[in-house]
Amino acid sequence: MKKEFYLKNVIAFNPKYAYSLAIPCILFWAAIYYFFIGTNFKLSFMMIFALLCFVTMYFVMKLLSANVTLGIDKDYLYIKKNNQEEKYTKSDVVGFHTYNYDSVATQKKSALRLEIKLVNGKKIFLDSIEGIDVDILITIVKTLQRELNFEIVERNKFNNKYWYSIK
Repeated sequence: MKKEFYLKNVIAFNPKYAYSLAIPCILFWAAIYYFFIGTNFKLSFMMIFALLCFVTMYFVMKLLSANVTLGIDKDYLYIKKNNQEEKYTKSDVVGFHTYNYDSVATQKKSALRLEIKLVNGKKIFLDSIEGIDVDILITIVKTLQRELNFEIVERNKFNNKYWYSIK
């Protein structure tokens, strides 16, 4: 039986590439600010332009996001993005990094941060732009952990991220 999780507004690339989006956006709004205001610093206008910059980055990230279906059955892990399905055998998955969503159980929503590492060195990134219900995130992690027979191997103390793999 195949278990599937439908995830909306997920960026399926390395989040570090978002910096290459942020820098041109900041430069664009800085140029607009300089064109209209000049070198006179006014905090109120700076705050408005900073807000415009963040809103622009948010909408561009939403445009780059996709709806992803994460599925797992007795032999394979499936990731379906934009009607293209990628299939990986369970033995190809070395491990995955994700947050410990049990520790944020008091929250109703949280961001999905999932990095799946494969045997060939390829990494699959699934990062949500908007918050997802914490109960769904806990179910995803527990299902992946159970189906892949993984345990928590390592904990990153700084950002509450865990490495799940075979001990």
